[in-house]
Amino acid sequence: MSEVVLTIDGVDGSAPTLDLEEHIAQVLSLHPSKVMAITDDDCASTATIIVYPELESCDADALAANINDAIKSGDAINSTLLPGAKCTVAADEESVSVASSDALEMWREMEDEARTGHLDGVLSPDGVMIQPTHVLNMTSDSISPTSLHLKRDPTLLTFDNVKRIDASQLHTISWEEPVIITNSITEELFSNRGILDKNRLASVYGQVEVRTGNRETLIDNGITNSKPMALEKALQLPQSEGEEMHLECGTIVFSPVNELPDSFQNEMRPFTNSFPDSSPSIQTKKFTLTLASEGFGIGMHKHQAAMFMLLRGRKKWYMSSSEDVEEDSQTHPGFYREKSSHKCIQKEGEVLFVPNMWYHEIFNLEYTAGIQALPE
Repeated sequence: MSEVVLTIDGVDGSAPTLDLEEHIAQVLSLHPSKVMAITDDDCASTATIIVYPELESCDADALAANINDAIKSGDAINSTLLPGAKCTVAADEESVSVASSDALEMWREMEDEARTGHLDGVLSPDGVMIQPTHVLNMTSDSISPTSLHLKRDPTLLTFDNVKRIDASQLHTISWEEPVIITNSITEELFSNRGILDKNRLASVYGQVEVRTGNRETLIDNGITNSKPMALEKALQLPQSEGEEMHLECGTIVFSPVNELPDSFQNEMRPFTNSFPDSSPSIQTKKFTLTLASEGFGIGMHKHQAAMFMLLRGRKKWYMSSSEDVEEDSQTHPGFYREKSSHKCIQKEGEVLFVPNMWYHEIFNLEYTAGIQALPE
């Protein structure tokens, strides 16, 4: 669940919206940046509340109930409300659509500190605790990210223990471990993957706004914490002939397909329609376009069962079940070696399935382009 949309009837229109957001965040034990309150232009006493919960399994009705309990108990939230105020789950798709549009505009206007200041520290690839930030330290170091990462994972370019299975045989697997699915894309469609070449994207869609982040900022609720950027800039194209940037944790494009221009969505649709549909964990899907240069993808994280279709480049994946990782406070750099049970080198045209709540991390062996599919 990426967001929950609630409605509060009985808002005190004279109270600052920021105060309402802070009180709701306190009631729900969230950072204030996880809550957006939007007042109704036609009715100042009604507000749409957009909540970005910490847990995928969070229930909208439960969030509304928590707010109503706080109202009844005389909590400080009442300083922003009128007598008899009540919180409910947004009742129809129109209210959700309007709220999402407003949320998108507010997301564009956020300061960088609001995007990442509330995030917990994460372990760097070398096991050093660092604070996620959108500020990248650019370098023209001659050592490539792959050469650097080979020091952490000597088997980076060779080790692969994930089972591969033809798309016609999906009925034979259990979906309890990672698996790479082959031949889910027709040869004709596969030959059209060049539409995601870096230079072509910059030429055709260079000015399109996309969501971006990096290894650290995308680990926790990455869509919400993402930063808007023109696609051309996000692709980190050399600014002059012969210039080459080497950045282990560079900019990653992580944009929901349904936020892209219609023409871009139309180009993606044949690929999104080609995802295997046999997994019981992913029957209805939401799709995210991901683009990244050589170097790290999103850092170690987990979520609901997912599939990833790779259309350009090669990715090294590190994966392990939650039970094998959660009690370990020092996962890195060991997660690239003995602390991940499954590793693979995904190639163009393959679809990787990652089971529910399995930890995983990615290293891009070159420029990569693909599509993630998660449950709606």
